[in-house]
Amino acid sequence: MMAVRVIGHCPAGAWLLPVPPRQISRILDALTSAAREAGCPLGPVEAHLVDDACIARANQRYMGCTGPTNVLSFPGDESLPGVMLLSLDTLNRECLLYGQDPAEHLLRLLAHSVGHLAGYDHGEEMDALCDWCRSRAEAEVWS
Repeated sequence: MMAVRVIGHCPAGAWLLPVPPRQISRILDALTSAAREAGCPLGPVEAHLVDDACIARANQRYMGCTGPTNVLSFPGDESLPGVMLLSLDTLNRECLLYGQDPAEHLLRLLAHSVGHLAGYDHGEEMDALCDWCRSRAEAEVWS
C-alpha cells in the first residue's frame, strides 16, 4: 500500500464530500497501487480537498489560468510527495451541470489526477491508464 494523505482545507465544505474522507484515502491507495502495477513510478501522495477560491489561486500561480478548475496535480520526486488539489465546489457543480453521480465523478477526477502524477499529459495513453486504474479501484473499493 502506498502512502496517501488526505488533507481537508475547507471544513465548511465538508458536506460536499460524496464519500467519507477515509473512503477517499482507500480510493487513492487503490488508484496509486494500480498505476504502480502498470509500471508508473509513484511515491507518496497528498490530496488536498479545497474550495474554488483556493484552487483558483493555485491555477493562476502555477498554470497561468484564471478561475477554478476541478483538479490540479503536481508530481513529486524522491524527497517530495506528489500533490493533488481537488476542488469540492467544482466537483459538485460539475455533477449538477452534467448529471453525474458524485462518487463516480470523484473517482474519475482522482484517477485523472493520478495519471498526471504518473507523468502523463492528456491523450489516449493517459486515458487508457486512468480507465484501467479506475476499474481496478472500483473493484477493490466498492466490491
